Amino acid sequence: MSEVDERGASASGGAPPSRARPESWPEAWLRALLELASVSPERRATVLRDIQEGSRPTAVYYVLLGLSELIAGFALIVGSDATLIGANVVAPLMTPIFGISLGLMRGDLRLMRTALVAEFGGAAFGAALCFLLGLMPFMLDPTPLLLAQTRPTLIDLFVAALAGVAGGLAMIDERISPALPGVAIATALNPPVAALGLCLAYGAYLGAWGAFLLFFANVLAILAVAAVLFIAAGFVTRAEIGSLRGLARRFAPAAVGLVVVTGLLTRYLVAVVQDLRTTHTITTVLDEQLAREPSTALMSVDFSRRAEAVEVLSTVSTPRVISPERVKQIQDALGGRLGGPVRLFVRCSLTKDVSATGSAMVRPYLSLDGRVTEQPTAPETRIVQQAEQVAREVIATRPDIALRDVELVDFPSGPTVVVTIVSPRTPLRANIERFQTLVRERLGDERVRVVVRTAAATDITPKGRVVLGEVHFGDATADERRQRQTVEDAARDGLQDLPNLFVTAIDAVHRETGWMVRAEVVGPYVPAPRDIRGVEQGVTKAIGDSVALTVRARTEVVVTGTQYRSVEQLPAEGEDVEQ
Repeated sequence: MSEVDERGASASGGAPPSRARPESWPEAWLRALLELASVSPERRATVLRDIQEGSRPTAVYYVLLGLSELIAGFALIVGSDATLIGANVVAPLMTPIFGISLGLMRGDLRLMRTALVAEFGGAAFGAALCFLLGLMPFMLDPTPLLLAQTRPTLIDLFVAALAGVAGGLAMIDERISPALPGVAIATALNPPVAALGLCLAYGAYLGAWGAFLLFFANVLAILAVAAVLFIAAGFVTRAEIGSLRGLARRFAPAAVGLVVVTGLLTRYLVAVVQDLRTTHTITTVLDEQLAREPSTALMSVDFSRRAEAVEVLSTVSTPRVISPERVKQIQDALGGRLGGPVRLFVRCSLTKDVSATGSAMVRPYLSLDGRVTEQPTAPETRIVQQAEQVAREVIATRPDIALRDVELVDFPSGPTVVVTIVSPRTPLRANIERFQTLVRERLGDERVRVVVRTAAATDITPKGRVVLGEVHFGDATADERRQRQTVEDAARDGLQDLPNLFVTAIDAVHRETGWMVRAEVVGPYVPAPRDIRGVEQGVTKAIGDSVALTVRARTEVVVTGTQYRSVEQLPAEGEDVEQ
């Protein structure tokens, strides 16, 4: 019956066509094994020919291997995963392993010798090329990709075994042969060879041993699983295998090597797990301790075990250098958690987390979903955070004030926030009181007090100290500048006519009502208002225009045995004092 007739019978009320029963997992595995055992003679002959051809160390084989190892070497130097994948696709190292396995199973010594030369001779050739590459001025600090090739574990052996199964299936079954490049990527046989050569060039012999161990483990794992697949697929007859004693004798070196490598990698895996637990403990303790430091986040942790102590190097992002006393406290906490002596080094990367209106982030982290989140903070950290936020909001309206630091001091009377600012003038008490009120309102805590620590700021241009900003930064014509200079010279002369008074800075600006002049003077006394009024009158008469003079005086002079002098009149270095 045709397909059209079947659809018609179903539509007219006939019995519906039967549906195939879904296949269970055991049935699927059984069917896959039966298909593996039923490889056609033609396919078997093709695979055997491909293995024999791919196991020969020809010139083309060494060219491909050399190219793949150089590509892998550059990939390990620059830390490029994409480049390393390309090197794995080109590498022809996997087929000779199948040749070794097939030669051992069939007792074909010629194939086994040829494949051994191709595999280990090719690996030596690739390591030598990468050794030469490592001698060139490309090698900088080792990348994480290179370090990963020097630290094998038992997990790498399992991965190699699974990749060997995939490689054997791709070789045997023509339906999945197009996946062979992907299998080559998974086995990753040539990166350890490249790492071996680079480590030898760099003088890192322990790293070279680790890279060789990783390569050898991959070879043995693929060798073992390939032997099982060849038996299951019928590539080896009972007559070719021979006696079990002969088979055991042929595989004995490989079996011993696999046992030894498994033991070494198991030991390395245990060490890696122990290091991961130690790293987790260190990270947890540091995270708990740094929660008490405002705007501080842990960036990285490295440690090494010494006979006398565990040395920990942590890098933190923080707005201020952490004090030695605080580092000692964190070090003691680490020692208590690890159960032994610890030497802690904290590398401070000075940063500020600032939002549109101030520091809104305290210990920000990127979560696994890619969002910026905040870790829990200690109460004292919240006080500093909110105080800094309020300080930045207030200072945003005062360009003459710069916020330098915010810290918390805990007195018996309650927490005290110390705000350090840079300002040309001392802040007024009323302004500090208003700021303290804002902080208390934000925190909801009336016990918090505020102390403002001021660092004096002095702005100086080639003209001198800035007294009136528009004189130094405003736009003026040449005629206006000449008039300003005349007024400033007259005012300076008038002030310095007063006994032992020295002008350190003076600026003049013309207004609608006349000239406004501001000056800074130093001397052994503060001039009286009548002295300033007299200078005003003298300058007004000299220039023919009204003058309003304001003077800021400091009692700061240099006194010698014969006279008063200003600091500006001190001799320069190397000059004669009497000149």
